[in-house]
Amino acid sequence: MSDTGIIIPLKERIRDLEAINEAHQKKNGQLRVEIQDKDKKINELIERINNPTKKMREQGKLWKTD
Repeated sequence: MSDTGIIIPLKERIRDLEAINEAHQKKNGQLRVEIQDKDKKINELIERINNPTKKMREQGKLWKTD
């Protein structure tokens, strides 16, 4: 087998791997954003559980009686 006989399939494989890598990076970025959004929501819920009156005051659902 000559050198050019192996170079062409290797170039095609590189192109395929580059396409896979690009798709992977795009999906990875989307998943990171989803994780950040979910972490933010979890932290908000934890805060509401730990300090429910503060959140209610901020939303105007509970009047300060001090």
